[in-house]
Amino acid sequence: MLASAGILVRADGKILLAKHATGPFAGRWSMPIVGVADSETAEDALARLLRDILHVEPGPYEFLDTIYAEGQDGTRFVLNAFTCVRWEGEPALGAGPYCDAAWAPPREAGTLDLVPEVRAWIAASASEGAPAAVAYDRAAIEGAITDARGDLIAAYDTVPAPSRRTAGAEGWSPLDVIAHAVDAEAYFVGEARRCLAEPGRTWRLFNDAQWGDTHHLRAPEDETAVRARMQAVRGATFAWLAAAGTDALNAYVNHETRGVVRVGERIAGIADHDRAHADQLRQMAAGLPGGRTGGGH
Repeated sequence: MLASAGILVRADGKILLAKHATGPFAGRWSMPIVGVADSETAEDALARLLRDILHVEPGPYEFLDTIYAEGQDGTRFVLNAFTCVRWEGEPALGAGPYCDAAWAPPREAGTLDLVPEVRAWIAASASEGAPAAVAYDRAAIEGAITDARGDLIAAYDTVPAPSRRTAGAEGWSPLDVIAHAVDAEAYFVGEARRCLAEPGRTWRLFNDAQWGDTHHLRAPEDETAVRARMQAVRGATFAWLAAAGTDALNAYVNHETRGVVRVGERIAGIADHDRAHADQLRQMAAGLPGGRTGGGH
């Protein structure tokens, strides 16, 4: 579920936290949150949160970060967090989703019973003032995707050589999994380049089913060819990272299912993708069903 979160920052650096009266976070505290309706943007929902729930007139705001949280009923949320400053009026709660509110320094917010993911985010991002988004840099991303690729190859190498072209229950062989990881990485970098070049473009998901349909129509690749292509794609990724620069990695883009995200987060997601498929390969090697790990790329 997509939602907007308003981080109201007072002149003394304290932020507004509210206690949920009902819903998936009932009894716990977080920054004020409102769901994003199908007919509105995250920014529209933020304005509605400020006017209709907190009863203040919106002032300047800036997208800060994306927080992923899970309600007590299992509902998953993508929280687009916006820093809000210089609003007009004093926040006031009437009958609605919140039963209490408090201004708290970010470093002391942990004394409240916060939504766990919000607690972790505040702890990781709070500075002397308001929480700040984690900055993405080339070295950290290169390190993460290099480690994850090592995990993927190690998992692949546990599959006996005669079984590496044998399809599992989902129709993918271990070699297919490796080929898929290579193509997904190339797509991630290509989509990042397109989103940066086309303001307003929405990040489009990598389609696993479409990839599988076209992959199986192509002439089979042997393992040597797949490994060589893996090295070539990784070289192209590193070259793009070197040329893109820090500003590009920290640029914000829209995402089909996650709302507002940063380019660096998406490129770092190559590591998550590789590790998910490493787990799949380990299951294959152990003789377990090897279901595809996809979606939301």
